[in-house]
Amino acid sequence: MATATNYESPQPTLSADTDSLFIETKDVHDGVIKIKNTGGGILRGCVLSRCRGLTFTPSEFEGNSAEISYTFNAQTAGLGIGEALEAKFFITSNGGEKEIPVSAKLTKMSISTSDGHTIANIRDFYEYAQTHPTQARRLFTDSEFYMLLLAGGYEYMEVYESLHKDANRERAMDNFFILSGLKEKTQLSVIGDYGNSGTRLEFCQAPENRENIHGEFHIKKSDSGYIELPLVTEANWLTLSSAKLTSADFDETNTATVTFTIDPTKITNTFAQESIPLQGANAGDTIEIIYRRLPHLTLKLSRDSYRYTDRGSIEITNNTGKNLTLSIFCPDNFIRFAQPTFPISARAEIPFDVKLSTFMNAQMLFRKLPFMHTVIEIKTTIHGTEIKKTIPVVVGEW
Repeated sequence: MATATNYESPQPTLSADTDSLFIETKDVHDGVIKIKNTGGGILRGCVLSRCRGLTFTPSEFEGNSAEISYTFNAQTAGLGIGEALEAKFFITSNGGEKEIPVSAKLTKMSISTSDGHTIANIRDFYEYAQTHPTQARRLFTDSEFYMLLLAGGYEYMEVYESLHKDANRERAMDNFFILSGLKEKTQLSVIGDYGNSGTRLEFCQAPENRENIHGEFHIKKSDSGYIELPLVTEANWLTLSSAKLTSADFDETNTATVTFTIDPTKITNTFAQESIPLQGANAGDTIEIIYRRLPHLTLKLSRDSYRYTDRGSIEITNNTGKNLTLSIFCPDNFIRFAQPTFPISARAEIPFDVKLSTFMNAQMLFRKLPFMHTVIEIKTTIHGTEIKKTIPVVVGEW
């Protein structure tokens, strides 16, 4: 039989599941260390931290296995963004001692969205806002986004705090991105219609036509940024489809359509013009809408002047839309037409002869006049109203 002095009890042996601790965190990091007794008896010991911001719970253990939770607080450790520290902690026990190195680093904060995106900085947020504008507007005022800006050392925190109180989040975000240098202020360009382009739109109407004219122009944004564009007109003859454009009025191509109506019955003259200021437009400061009422008759001589013996013609355009009968007369009989009246529909070219009588030729020689002035009178009646036009004519020897 063996004696007590010949018997040796098995001794505890300390074993831990980690030989080093590497921590990267945006604020606080939690983890677990597993401790086991690979020998005999009962393992007893404690964990001693020599690392700022690193704490263990519980700090003492007893048994053949134990789980020790640890927490690293970067703020308590005094770390700044991107800074790291090197330190150690110790596990001491009746089964031995372990010295475990610790490497801790404060990384930039990141946000994981519900749709699987990771936002680590304001550029990530800008790109996210281009594809998920609704979600980005919600995130913009969230406390997690506020902490992200703080963690990244955002230099305009006071301005952000003011912007995120703006009830119009779309406007606030656009100003935030401009302030952050991620985009320029949204610019505008104007595209006309009806064969016009740019900022000048012209419309002509026959003199007897009093029907409303409907037109439109298109405003294109340089990007998907926020816009709030007042459209102001003081002309009572011009009605716009909208008094203000916002981002909601622009389609997926960043284009908005503005329609308008011209009421000719409210225009007393033959010409009217209205300028609409477009703040921020890079194609011009205003868009001009011009209305012209065509004259009943447009007259043009074939040449500016004629010799004493010559032939010419009058090009006449009838803008009334009705067939007319024109009376044509020259008070000086050296300009002669084949007949006193001429029927005309839309357009006509009426010839005439220039021929001085023998008596007039003698007068010209006697007076030594190089040229003479006269007029051609054209009359017609439209709806019981007489319309009269005159064309000056120069005749001479050149």
